Amino acid sequence: MKKRTKITLRTKIYLTIAGLLALTGILYASNPFAFSSSVPFPTGVAATTDQLLVTPYCDDVINQIDCNGQASFFANIPGFGSCREKYLTIAPSQSAAAGFSPRDVFVTQGALVYKVHEGTTTLFASLGGCFASDHNGITFDHFGTYGFDMIVTCREGNVFRINGAGTVTQTASLFPGGGGGQVEGPAVVPPGFGPHGGEIWVADEVTNFIHTIGLPPTYTVTLNMLHHQFAEGIYVIPNSPCAYCGNAFYLAEQQLFKFVWAYPLTDFAGLGGKVLLTSEQDPDGGDTSLVTFDGLNYVQTSFGPRPPGVNEGSSMVDCDVPTPTPTPTPSATFTPTATFTPTATATATFTPTPTATFTPTPTATATSTPTPTPTPTPTPPGRVSQITPTGTTCTEFKNGTAETLSSLQYSVKNGVINQVAPGVFFYWLKVTVPAGNNVFTVTETITTGNFSTPFALANGGNNVFNNNCNSTSNNITQNSNTGTVTVSFNAPVAGDYFISLKYSAGSVKGAAAPAPTTTVHYDFTTIGVPGSTSGLDLIKQ
Repeated sequence: MKKRTKITLRTKIYLTIAGLLALTGILYASNPFAFSSSVPFPTGVAATTDQLLVTPYCDDVINQIDCNGQASFFANIPGFGSCREKYLTIAPSQSAAAGFSPRDVFVTQGALVYKVHEGTTTLFASLGGCFASDHNGITFDHFGTYGFDMIVTCREGNVFRINGAGTVTQTASLFPGGGGGQVEGPAVVPPGFGPHGGEIWVADEVTNFIHTIGLPPTYTVTLNMLHHQFAEGIYVIPNSPCAYCGNAFYLAEQQLFKFVWAYPLTDFAGLGGKVLLTSEQDPDGGDTSLVTFDGLNYVQTSFGPRPPGVNEGSSMVDCDVPTPTPTPTPSATFTPTATFTPTATATATFTPTPTATFTPTPTATATSTPTPTPTPTPTPPGRVSQITPTGTTCTEFKNGTAETLSSLQYSVKNGVINQVAPGVFFYWLKVTVPAGNNVFTVTETITTGNFSTPFALANGGNNVFNNNCNSTSNNITQNSNTGTVTVSFNAPVAGDYFISLKYSAGSVKGAAAPAPTTTVHYDFTTIGVPGSTSGLDLIKQ
């Protein structure tokens, strides 16, 4: 399969709301409201006309939410015992053409995809060539341009098709040289939706762009197709939007208020076939925007207000997922039973049946409901430092809900490191300081003795935050030979501060491959701060 990569200039024009008003007089507005607070740290979302499913960040379960915003247990997911972003999708009716059973639920757990069929969870597929333990996106092709297959994205930029038999085919690699961005939130957009209609669109919250993967058999990659600040996800508005509990779109805000937000069906009147883009964060222009095609250009318009906080998974209510067909069957079964009502025996037969059938249901619900709540709470107090994947926020580190990144994967070509994934990582540090000037030195040590190249700081993402996770004026420099970083900042008041150092994993590309052993261990330590050492392995794939 031949793959071609095309890198374009920033696509056309990114229009602001003011510009749109001046040119067209059109303004789109949404009316999101807090729908549910019953799922702790909500992350993944999938919605149909008869159910709303949400995954919590730190518990290996799927919850379902009713029209009153109350959560109950839906299914377990085999887990890793740590907080991870688990994204969901539900097989639509079209997927039957690819061998799927419509209404089956699929969820990512690292490089694994699990299937929930009639309440039973099983491993569906393992993504060979996916090195990310988190942030992996999932969706279905509703239009047939990819054979109605499932589409899964891996954080480091690899993209996969999976058919109903669980056969995995890697279709593209967005960043074959390593480094690059962080891919999430894929969608197959409608054919005819501009020059990239019918293609896979993916969000990249690190480079702030939307990338596309073209149609088979070439799967041409177009990087930087549209700019969107802190791009998190892409969602196609159905031609005739439908609703669950009166709402057509649901969004999970994970860290601030921890609400699942709902957008009323009326917000989408006349917008069928258009595309929504969400932003994980809101600084520097992060927004929810509507993408249209005017016959010449893609035009982006604010679809605000954006729910405040860290916006993660979202879902349009999928009109193509059929409602459950087995529901009417019990009614037909019980109808002939009524014929035997005159006989006293029938009365005795029915009395115990409901008791035995329904008793376990509330018990299971009640048991699972309190379990998720305390999970994230105990972690924060003892955490001094942590190495985390890209996209980790100050709030996540402070609250103890950040995922630990323990390793990177590298490949070798012609005796040198050729590719490293994921492309960036963070070293986080909590310090308690007096008011005034403070200076900290962070060392980078290779303990295995088989390699000598330190990781370099990435451009951007290096910061110091106060206890409210607001940025504080700072100066951060690195010695390029030793990797040692010096952090200086002026603390307006005494208290806890959080240092964020963003390293480029790709900075070791071109260095001679580690020898004689192939795994390299790095330790990052802040001098004079007990508990500040965090380690990371660089492992040959």
